[in-house]
Amino acid sequence: MQRRHLWSAAMLVAAVIAGFSIYRWSGLWDAPERLQQMGVGGAAAVTIILAMAAAWAFALPASIFLFITPLLFPPHWSALITTSGCALGTAVGYTVARFIGGPWVERLRGKRLYNFLHRHSSFLVLFGIRLTPSSPHGYINYAAGLARIPFFRFVVATTAAMAIKSYVYANAVHYTVGAKSLMDALSARTMLSLSAVAVLSFAGHVIHTRYLRSKEQASKVSREMAEARL
Repeated sequence: MQRRHLWSAAMLVAAVIAGFSIYRWSGLWDAPERLQQMGVGGAAAVTIILAMAAAWAFALPASIFLFITPLLFPPHWSALITTSGCALGTAVGYTVARFIGGPWVERLRGKRLYNFLHRHSSFLVLFGIRLTPSSPHGYINYAAGLARIPFFRFVVATTAAMAIKSYVYANAVHYTVGAKSLMDALSARTMLSLSAVAVLSFAGHVIHTRYLRSKEQASKVSREMAEARL
């Protein structure tokens, strides 16, 4: 058992060092303009994917990439690149929380986000929470891993939501002249549109849950009536 804990601790340290190294190498640590100097190409795309993955995996800020990437690539390519980074970071963060752990992950156990995901983990809820503007994506990864939400459902819901979110953001940045940050490029209409879709997802989850409960209750009543006849 002690050897297993030592192995988990070693894996955690190695993952943190690797993620932090990629994060610094990406140019986000000192100067995001480094990515712009790379220009449009495979090196910039791979750097963004790895840096976003490291940021999402270790709960570091990554919104700057949603602003820089559309300045380098057309909206559809920008969305593909940032979505890939989000999906990879989601898988790593979930895996770290579920199979490696550590005090910095365990502190989320029992917190509001963990309790929410522990009770509500349908595809629609996961999709909606990712689509909501300013979601704490890194901590969502940890909470989902701790709550043992099914991996495939979690990653697919995240990828679907971030594909939409990334494309909307990319279009907003690409066609906004003079914007100096992501928030400058996003209009109130854009934010409300994403929020509305997220609300619809949560509403769909509530409706589906109530339908299943009513169906289960009706089935229970039918069984009781059948048993009474016997």
